[in-house]
Amino acid sequence: MRRGALQAAAWWLAALAILAAAAVWIGADGAGLPPLDRRGLELAGAWRGPVLDAAFLGLTWLGSLSVLLPLVSAAAILLWRRGSPAEAGFLALALGGAAALAHPAKELFARPRPEAVPGLSPAISSLSFPSAHAMQITAVALAVFVLLARCGWRRSAAAGCLLALVVVVGLSRVYLQLHYPTDVLAGMLVAACWVFGLRAAMFVAGPARLE
Repeated sequence: MRRGALQAAAWWLAALAILAAAAVWIGADGAGLPPLDRRGLELAGAWRGPVLDAAFLGLTWLGSLSVLLPLVSAAAILLWRRGSPAEAGFLALALGGAAALAHPAKELFARPRPEAVPGLSPAISSLSFPSAHAMQITAVALAVFVLLARCGWRRSAAAGCLLALVVVVGLSRVYLQLHYPTDVLAGMLVAACWVFGLRAAMFVAGPARLE
């Protein structure tokens, strides 16, 4: 238990450090955007077209709570009923923790959304850093991967599908001009640290497998 707690604390401190470091780097250049953000928005604008507009407008919702919350709730209930309460709690906490961290962080760092090119999709909040969609989809995808690995599924196949899902949602946020690339990358890294810490806290004691 002590080992798991220490590992969890280390991962969660890393998440906070990533947020702080990214915020400092973003604000270091008072004259304009960091090169990554500027170039990312330029590329997104250059690739715009009716087909990609429609595709990313749909795909971006895969990272929203309106989609993820009912899916994760249903999966957690199913796991609970099958006699896997720890796994059910792990999945629910992965999403809940990512969302609970993302939205207060937006208020703390208060970075405005991109303004260079009007977004295709309306945003509830005017704040950009970090990307809540990127954090939420990364947390859920990684939590699902952890659970699949515990029940013996092929890791390579699962990893490929889940990684593609995370990448598509992340790209959609930049393509739609709702986030800078640093918002998305920081969100993904923080979510990964959160889930790895949660895994250490909950499952470090043993390799119990789901039936």
